Order: sequence, then C-alpha cells, then structure tokens
Amino acid sequence: MSVRLLLRCSGGGKWHVVSGFRIRWVQEVERGLEELRDGFTEVSGEELAHGCQNVIQIHNRKYNSLITPLPIRNGLNPSRVMVPRGDFAGGGAVKSQEFLEYLISTQNRRHPDDNAEAIRERFARGEVTDDRGRALSPDDRLLPGQFINFYRQPAPEREVPGALGVLYRDQDLVVVDKPPFLSTLPRGQHITQTALVRARIQLGIPELSPSHRLDRLTRGVLMFTARPEVRGAYQTMFDRREATKIYEAITPVPEDAPFRAIDEFRDWAEWDLPTERRPWRLKHHMVKIRGRLSTYLTNAEPNAVTFVEGIERRRVQPEGRDVLVWRLRPATGKTHQLRVAMRTLGLPLVNDPLYEDVSDEALWNPEAALPSPVFVEDEDFSKPMGLVAKELQFIDPLSGKRRKFVSNY
Repeated sequence: MSVRLLLRCSGGGKWHVVSGFRIRWVQEVERGLEELRDGFTEVSGEELAHGCQNVIQIHNRKYNSLITPLPIRNGLNPSRVMVPRGDFAGGGAVKSQEFLEYLISTQNRRHPDDNAEAIRERFARGEVTDDRGRALSPDDRLLPGQFINFYRQPAPEREVPGALGVLYRDQDLVVVDKPPFLSTLPRGQHITQTALVRARIQLGIPELSPSHRLDRLTRGVLMFTARPEVRGAYQTMFDRREATKIYEAITPVPEDAPFRAIDEFRDWAEWDLPTERRPWRLKHHMVKIRGRLSTYLTNAEPNAVTFVEGIERRRVQPEGRDVLVWRLRPATGKTHQLRVAMRTLGLPLVNDPLYEDVSDEALWNPEAALPSPVFVEDEDFSKPMGLVAKELQFIDPLSGKRRKFVSNY
C-alpha cells in the first residue's frame, strides 16, 4: 500500500509532501507520522496547535491524524516538546518527570513559583500527556522522538492598558480593536498580555485564532476566526493579499520635520495632494536582517510599495500641536514598511521608538549604529506610536459578501 504524509501550515494553505513510503501494515502509519514530526523540536503556544495538521493520504483519500493534546486553558495552548535525539540523556530513554524538570528549568521567563512541587502537581492532575492524550506518570520512560504535552507557567507580565473592543462577532468571525503595546500572539516575553489570550478569555472562545497579525505597537482592526473549520479560508485569503488594509499614520507637520526626505522624495510637499483615485506610489527596496532592529534601504529594484491616498492636518489634544494624518494602503507586507516609508519623507511616525531616531546613515547602512529603544518594562503607555490599522475590507471567501470593519481609534 502506497502512503504519503502531508503537512499543511497556515502560511500558504497548501499541502506539502513531507515524506513518502510504502507500508504493509496499518500500524506502520504511526511510525510514519513520527518521522513527519521529527522536523519539530518545540513550537509553543499557537503555532503548532493552530498552524498545522498531520494528514495521511492513502491513494487519493486523506485521513486526518490530528494530535490530541491538552485543551486550551486560560487562553493559552499547551506546549508540545519532542525528546531530542542524539546526546540528550545519552541518546536513550528518559523519565518523563526528569524531562519536564529540564524543560521548566530552561524556560525563559518562567514563573518564580514554578518549582519542583508545581511539576509534581502537574502529574497528579493528569496534565502531562503523550500525543494520544494518555496521562503520563513521573516514572514513565520516554524515547527520543516521543512528544510530551504540558502547561507552562509564564512569568508575571506588566499589564497593558486599554480595552479589547469588539467591532463585530458572528459564529465564524470576531473582529476587535486592538490597543497599542499588545502583541497579537504569545511570543517571547509577551504571553498573557496578548490579544489572542485576552480575546479567548474575554469572549469565552478558546478556539479563537488570528487570521492575520498586527505589530505590537500598532493599534486597530484585528480579525479572528471562531471555529477551526473556517480558519483556513480566511488565513489563506490574507496570505494571498486579497484583503485591503487601510492605515492611518500620524507624523509631525513639515515645519517640525526632524529629517530631510531622501532624494527621491525631496519635493513631495509640491506634489498634487493624493486621493483614493489618484494616490501617490512610494516604492522602496527594504531589507530586514535577523538580529538587526531596523529595516534599511538599498537602491535595488523596489520590493515594497505603499499607496498614499490622503493627507489631513489635525490638532491633537492635550498637547495642542498640529500633526499630519496620512491614509496609507500597503500593496506589500515588508517588515516595518509603513514606518520606514514615513521616515523616507523625513516624517517618522510620532512616538516611533526606533525610526524617530534612526540616522540617515543607518537608514541605508546596515553597519551604522542604531538607537536603543527603551525596555518593554519602561515603555510609556501614554505615548502610543502613531500607526492605526483603520480599515479592513475583503470579499468573504465563504459567503461572498463584501466586509468592511473600521477601527474606533
């Protein structure tokens, strides 16, 4: 019998053949699934539980083999970790309690109360399982390649102010107004103070999953799916860039410009005012290097396009100063694209912790010195960055209806 193992993840929504082999007995399917999962070490939180499915394809029929981990609790997915192959524990079996103690002890930003007693309590409550959902005992021996499921206890986090306002809700979708300083997904030092965890708890829908992402410092429209059955249709819609996103960018007025515009846009103030029908088209080649805080520019063929559809001068209170509010429609999705685009006009976003202070040299030279933004625990919540995800528009992939959601920020 010919069998293929396939993996589908949220990025792209396509089936990818991971391995192919022939089996004589149905039991060998389980061995094949273990081969497929060898590519993972640990994908904590959202990404494994909501990003991927394991599927067996026998001839032209597909059979789901979804992992049965612990349920979502307090808005958080359990962690799923594979016992590594190689030198760990001499390459042999390891007791489940010893492995869990190792995982907790090496966790970044663990809760101070997550000690040996807390680990024992996990086993006593049946909260340490294998992939079949079977509760493990502390002395159960795990072989390299086997997985363990458990709950992490994250460190306390500084509470992010601002309500998660619900703009729309039905059986398939939940659309919220995300406040600034709130991450979309659990990641790094931001676990409980995230839009996903807050929304799951606030609305009592543990199956919520974001269809797209907003940067932590950006506020505005963020959409979730409420049921796993519809998740793929909406996620792939965003992957194909079929949704239209409109942003409001808030910058100083030209007389307060902290920088000069780059040569290409030096005379932008003399251009005809942009409109939705006749927008400006700002083109750049942007490069983001892993480990470097900011994106920089090169003179290569443009890979980032931003349309400017309007500019409005407003007076903000309580400062009583004038600002420009730009209506932006990104045609591409490069890291920090809108922040860099405004910086190239000499007008970085107000309260941008990075590009407000990036020098002209650092805008082009990846070796130039960069500013040092304040640590997360020292951020001033009263000074949000001037970027709002103002509108989200699309043709619903399931109903065919036109959807439009507008932020109240």
